[in-house]
Amino acid sequence: MPTTTDTCPICTSNPIDDSKSITNISWIQCDVCNQWFHAQCVRLTPAEINNLHSYHCKQCSKVHGPSVFKRKSKRAKVSIDYVALNEGDAFAVDKSSHPHLSKFLEFTSESAIDQCINSVDELTKEYALDSQMVKPILITNADLSKVGMELPADRKKITIQYITNLVGEDEPVEVMDVLTQQSVQPGWKMGQWRDYFMTDEISRDRIRNVISLEISSVEGLGDTFIRPKMVRDLDLVDKVWDKEDEQPRSKVTKYCLMSVKNSFTDFHIDFGGTSVYYTVCSGLKTFLMYPPTENNLELYTSWCLEPSQNFMWFGEYSIVKNKQRISPENGFKVTLHPGDLFIIPSGWIHAVHTPEDSIVIGGNYLTLRDMKMQLSINNIEKTTKVPSRFRFPMFNKVLWLTAYYYLNHRQDFREDVKSSTKSQYEVLDSLIVQLRSHLELSKTNTVAKRSIPVNLIGKTPTTFLDNLSSFRDTFT
Repeated sequence: MPTTTDTCPICTSNPIDDSKSITNISWIQCDVCNQWFHAQCVRLTPAEINNLHSYHCKQCSKVHGPSVFKRKSKRAKVSIDYVALNEGDAFAVDKSSHPHLSKFLEFTSESAIDQCINSVDELTKEYALDSQMVKPILITNADLSKVGMELPADRKKITIQYITNLVGEDEPVEVMDVLTQQSVQPGWKMGQWRDYFMTDEISRDRIRNVISLEISSVEGLGDTFIRPKMVRDLDLVDKVWDKEDEQPRSKVTKYCLMSVKNSFTDFHIDFGGTSVYYTVCSGLKTFLMYPPTENNLELYTSWCLEPSQNFMWFGEYSIVKNKQRISPENGFKVTLHPGDLFIIPSGWIHAVHTPEDSIVIGGNYLTLRDMKMQLSINNIEKTTKVPSRFRFPMFNKVLWLTAYYYLNHRQDFREDVKSSTKSQYEVLDSLIVQLRSHLELSKTNTVAKRSIPVNLIGKTPTTFLDNLSSFRDTFT
């Protein structure tokens, strides 16, 4: 077999990708070894591919039998997928849903939903700061004028075809295989994703999901969508990033999520401990959430480090601490409907299920008041070895810019934390500890060194940090 699964091994001497006569090239992946092939090279027609439950390549057919086609009878049949999730071992799973979905659906919480969610009509920065955002916020059938949000079109018109028209059929999209929770390779383009999304449920060969299409610069879509006013008022990068900076700010503010029925995203914390806003254009989304208590974050970190994490349901995970077995606490579920607006505060652990095809617009943002939690999640990402491309872009540069901005706008600092003197001290102290650590790293790491904006803070960062420490000490 070839050394990469992303290149068709049949036409290597004369790749049909380079052919000028073949323009409609399609691919198919072996469900056992994950090798990709051109459909033309394995002589499969579109009709035959559409009728496949699982494809077995020539080599894998010798061990696992021939490819499995859909049965013509009306009897229910579980389609099987061979998924390598742990050190290369293949496991047979039901292809129609993620193996953890049954646990998700069975979960019931003891607490009433109104004890876990803040339900409000209006959404303001003052409300967020006064309430301390200790719980997620749900605004059912949100009044756009009250929350200060504008959609690019009427919610019902934001369809997969509408999005494709604006994004462009040739725009690359990162597609996630729901069973493996990994990106699909080779990558897809928007036109291919639209065709898949519009295929009826029975004909979909496997469950795929798109949760990371950033649209902030898409003309007629992201550039005309206005985030909720509370989000814009709290967004730390909005406040501290210099628009004249030669580096454009990180693109994490506006995402389009397009999920087919039974899509499932396993438990995670949003990158960098960012807070999230989430508005449903169509379909349904169900969240299973755990608050970022010290106990839950310790369990989450341990769970992420488990070699067999993919086969462990976080809701039932436990460790022994001080001779006592502890498990995740205070979990609950909430289902979002079309028109709902949902705010997830920093650090919340959550899994997401899609009961029916859905389109969502959402985004991530850092805040000053959540600095301590955001840095805690950043450390968890380091501990659990989250790849750099799945972390908040230019995170440390944002921290330096934050320190510079608030050292020069001290009244803004008091207003943007708007809490006790102790909390204000803790926000600055956690920031200083992180920046001193990053400064030490910069002595041996060129990437870290480049992220320190010496043009603003001066060529002696230690002096700058001493000044920041003096400001912190005014809150003792």
